[in-house]
Amino acid sequence: MTTQPAIQDLTARIGAAVKAARTAAGLSAPALAAACTELGVPTAANAVNKIETARRESLKLEEAIAFAVAAGVPLVSLIVPLDGEAEVDLLPNLRLPVWEAAMLITGEDPLEGAVEDRSHTVLAIYREHMVDVRTALISTREARERRSQAVHHEVGSTRYQQLSRQASEFERIAAEDCQRLRETRTRMREQGLHPSPLPAVLAFIDSDE
Repeated sequence: MTTQPAIQDLTARIGAAVKAARTAAGLSAPALAAACTELGVPTAANAVNKIETARRESLKLEEAIAFAVAAGVPLVSLIVPLDGEAEVDLLPNLRLPVWEAAMLITGEDPLEGAVEDRSHTVLAIYREHMVDVRTALISTREARERRSQAVHHEVGSTRYQQLSRQASEFERIAAEDCQRLRETRTRMREQGLHPSPLPAVLAFIDSDE
């Protein structure tokens, strides 16, 4: 069966992106192939060369995922040229502005007219969780840093008082941030979702439950 030109173009575009990502990562074709094989996707060095030079008509999804992980880049960056033309052909009959194409893949926002289903709700709560983790991490670290700095100054000194006030304020903010994160994780579990493990500094949030 002959592959449609548009699919060949997509494969060629991904191949060019793979080569750019591999080069940026300082990997040779054999090294990239070995990394993909280690991930469970057997890949020969000559297969990498064929893909990068548009001598393959199509590409398997697992190959694209392995290339992205091995090269340390987001999968979407291999499929959608974010720094290329204004529009991109994702499929033979689907041409979209670059950012809309990227959002379709990452789930950032449904296409206009699309029906929002559970998958969009799930993606939204995972994104919310990611933001909550980052926010709690920042405020908790800031609180601990200010408190740690304060003990190196004479008790009652102007600098000690200043740092202590800052530490208290960040501790208040951190407590609110951690409570919000705790509630988000509880809500996820109630919906049958699995929140990712917390950084060590925030591990107490789960142990408090």
